[in-house]
This record gives sequence, C-alpha cells and structure tokens, in this order.
Amino acid sequence: MRFPLRFAVWLLLSMFVLSLSSCAELALPREQLYPQLAASSINPDEGVIVNIASTPSSAPSLPPTETPDVRPTVTPIIPPTIAPTATPEPTAAVAPAVAVATLDNSCTETTGQLMDGFFKSDVIGRRQHYFIYLPPCYDADSEVRYPVVYLLHGIPMDERHWLDEGLVKAADKLFGSGELPPFILVMPHGDNYVYTDTSGGDKSFEGVFVNELMPAIDSRFRTLADPEHRAIGGISRGGVWALEIAFMHPELFAATGGHSPALSVNRATAEYDPMVLAKSAPIDQLRIFLDAGDRDWTRTGTQGLSKILTERYIPHTYTIGKGDHDYPYWATQVEAYLRFYGAPWKAEKVIEQLLAAQSQ
Repeated sequence: MRFPLRFAVWLLLSMFVLSLSSCAELALPREQLYPQLAASSINPDEGVIVNIASTPSSAPSLPPTETPDVRPTVTPIIPPTIAPTATPEPTAAVAPAVAVATLDNSCTETTGQLMDGFFKSDVIGRRQHYFIYLPPCYDADSEVRYPVVYLLHGIPMDERHWLDEGLVKAADKLFGSGELPPFILVMPHGDNYVYTDTSGGDKSFEGVFVNELMPAIDSRFRTLADPEHRAIGGISRGGVWALEIAFMHPELFAATGGHSPALSVNRATAEYDPMVLAKSAPIDQLRIFLDAGDRDWTRTGTQGLSKILTERYIPHTYTIGKGDHDYPYWATQVEAYLRFYGAPWKAEKVIEQLLAAQSQ
C-alpha cells in the first residue's frame, strides 16, 4: 500500500511543478514577455494576447463563438454629420525629404485639417471619393513629406466610418501633443460592387487601391512614397481588404492591421484569402496587428489567423479588447491603432533627435 501512496504523492508534486513552470511566463513583466511591446506605443491598459518575439509561444485558446452563415450587417449608431471641406488643389512635386516630419517649436498648430478629394477609377468607371487628414503644419513647409496610413471602412458603412469613430480627434491629440510624429491619413470610399462582391485582383478593390488610389495620393500630396512609410488597416470588411492587399503586396507596406476582420464570412477564392495567403506569402517583414472585442463574432477568425502566423514564427500583435462588433468598441481602440502604425516613425524621430544632439 505504501508504494501506490508514494507514487500518488510524486505524481501530485510533479503536476504542481509543471503548473508553476507554465505560469512563470505569465508572471514576467510584459516588457520582458513581449520585447516588441516595450518598443511600441500600445496602450499598457490593453491586454496583449500575442506579441511574438523571435521564439513565439502558442496562441491562447479562446472559447468558440457562433459563426454566422451569411455576411452579417452592422446596425450603426447614428453618427454626427461631417461636412466635407474644399478639395485641395494639386501640389507641385518636390524633392523627397530625408526624415519623417516632426513637430517642433516652429509649429504652433495642434490640429490637422480634414479634406475630401476624388480620383479617377477605370475599374469602376467613375471617379471615387476619399477623405484625407493632413496633420498639423502640413502647409507650413512645402519641403516636408509625411508617412501615410490608409484606413478602410466596414460594411454597411462608408468612408465616414473612421471619422465617426473619432479619428480626427485622436490624431489631433497624438500629433498635437507630440506623442506621435505627424502622418497623413486616407479614408477611401469602397464602391459597393468591388468592395463587397470581389475578393482580389486587378479588377477588384485591390486593383482600385493599388493601381489607382495610391498613385493618385502620392502624386497629389507630399507623402513619403516608400514601403517603410506606408501602412494599411481596416475595420470588419475593410480589415479583410487591408490584410489581403498587404499580404498580396508586402513590398508596398511596412504594416497592416485587421481590426475585427470579417474573415469567417469572407467568400474569397484561395488565391486571395488572407487565411490562405498567411500560410505561404512572404510577409515575415510586415508589422501585423490583429484585434477583436471579447464579444465579437469575428474573434474566432481573428484568432485563427493569429494561430497561422504563430505557426510560421511571424511576429505580430493580437489583442482582445472589451466589446462587440460595433462603433463603441472601435472608438475605444482608435488611439491604439494610430500608436501601432506610428511606432516605427516615432523611433525614427528619436534617432533623428539623438543624431542632431550629437552633431552639436
């Protein structure tokens, strides 16, 4: 009888030690557990579930959620009406600036300007609208060029979606305070047919975006037109497009974000499906941000994409916030999204300041 008793005690002790070792990682400070987080500007109050370093840990296990059989519709909260401003005149091309624009003592502006514009689309057969946010002091120096972030809307919303989420207020706060270096924000319209009923290729929204919108923005505004200073993100259906476009064209972007991406109801063919592309596309250099609310039906698909990236040892950030697939959740996340996109440009600013100090 003593041998079974001793064996049972040994077994219990072994299980206890194993449980302690599995929890040890969770006891570490987040800056040690996720080294990239220490260098980023993600809000520390947000729960980072996966932020993989060179040796990733497994993605967390989440409870299953019901996946709808058809693409769901979102009943938007009635947003405030935003009156479009005058379309800016084309700006003459100037030589690219060496450094990312920064706010300094010579700039007294703390708010940017929201404008609207149009570009010609041969794919759709008519011109398409976009909103563009130009950061504080954009007009003060015609030699300065800026990074650019493209933000895609959900369905049934339109290009006002990000404005209704408080994007302008968040950008003014982060740029005006100097927390982030200023960058340009572009919110294009997704034409109903190509936006909802195509999944990729030159005759889809991907073609409209890459071949028509991007060249129009780069030629008209003072962007830093290189992949290191260009990012794309989107909400819901826009999140699927952002991931598809970035995964198909990783040579064009430094970062991409899928914010509550509607992956589980995406009807894309395999060659354009982000879930399939993530398994083999050369995206290891992309900074990738995935998130969803804890009550959001897109959480399962988002977790699935995170798992694929984890298995490929591709660094990415995956967060679960508090909320549903709705306006209130995304409104609470807008600042975190901007911090993610602007993090490397903030690092450039710090390096620029250090070099300037050393040269004095």
